[in-house]
Amino acid sequence: MAMKHIACAAVPLLMAALPTQAVTVEQLNQQVQQMNKRIAEQDNKLRINGFASFGLVQSDNEGSYHRGITDEPNFRRYTKAGVQMTFNIDDSTSVITQLVSKGENDFDTRADWLYLKHSFGNGLTVKAGRLRKPNYLLSEFFDVGYAMPWTQPPVEVYGVLETSANYEAVDLTYDFEIGDWSAYTQVQYGRSITSEIVSKNLLAFNFSMNNGDLTLRAGYSQADAGIVSGSNTETLVTGINTAIASTNIAGDAASLGGTNKGTFFGLAAMYDNGQMVLISEYNSLTVDSVLADQDGYYLMGGYRIGQWMPYLTVAHEETTDDSDRVATSIPALSGSPATEAATLAGINTALTALNVEQDRTAIGVRYDWKPGVAIKVQYDMVDVGDTAGEFDPAPTEDTANILSITIDTVF
Repeated sequence: MAMKHIACAAVPLLMAALPTQAVTVEQLNQQVQQMNKRIAEQDNKLRINGFASFGLVQSDNEGSYHRGITDEPNFRRYTKAGVQMTFNIDDSTSVITQLVSKGENDFDTRADWLYLKHSFGNGLTVKAGRLRKPNYLLSEFFDVGYAMPWTQPPVEVYGVLETSANYEAVDLTYDFEIGDWSAYTQVQYGRSITSEIVSKNLLAFNFSMNNGDLTLRAGYSQADAGIVSGSNTETLVTGINTAIASTNIAGDAASLGGTNKGTFFGLAAMYDNGQMVLISEYNSLTVDSVLADQDGYYLMGGYRIGQWMPYLTVAHEETTDDSDRVATSIPALSGSPATEAATLAGINTALTALNVEQDRTAIGVRYDWKPGVAIKVQYDMVDVGDTAGEFDPAPTEDTANILSITIDTVF
């Protein structure tokens, strides 16, 4: 609308620019129409969307639960904003970028997406640039709180995306029909670089089907992971390798060095008939090293009553190779049996710190206040048993109750 006001305001300038004898109503109309046409073309080329979340979260445990959640009110952890810009070069080619600012990162702004997209018109689409990792059902909407039922998705499955959500890649997607089902296959190849880990030769395959209310999805990915020099992970791994060098470790755990192959497998299903919502995901991560293999899943159910949707979520994660990460002897160490036993116990204490077993029950309610604005209140009950779970450092108790409130918007 503002652009149209500019076009109208330009009429006096057009009159001044034309010779007096040439000024006619028809000429003025033609000039205004041409200007409006150019403005309309620019409007069609550029599309801007945005999202924002404003949150409060607090735990009843003094330990730091999952990236800084403590018994102190935290107004930054779930607060973020993003702007997505799509510039259509023509009907088949566009450039997409998404700029995101998060409170937990001191509101520094970074480009999470920046890629070129081209559609070949036969169901085949290619993207190249900085993309979102496609491992999960809701990967594309991970930062858009309004698109999810929760204040935050279950960390038992989605926690890894908070530190490693994007990578540079080439993406091929093919859309097709199977009877009454619409389906797509996706292949991505690229690499990911964070402050701790470099993942090269990252190859992902995904397949999804949708039939009205039901969506099914399966995915597999693999990568060669290396450690960034000077990082905290390198310090940890150096200590582990030093311990491993003087021990015999059961199973197939091996010393970390160079690159280590990791594989990921995931299954997901979602049912949404407009009133009832059911979502479930399962994933399994395997790493060819002393680092832990891990499985996780969740099941969420919600029911819409007008503008309200109460929901319940249960989630679980655990390391699956705990017995493989146990030092059984110290053949390279000479000393008294007591010294050897104490050293062995210390090494195993460090190795078992990688063990995780965590259960979550979350109850919440979502209220769609107005179009594009949702208010959510969620109460999580987390049990980590004898492990550290998502705590860093280890919790003072084996349970934590967490209250979170968010206002999520899209515009």
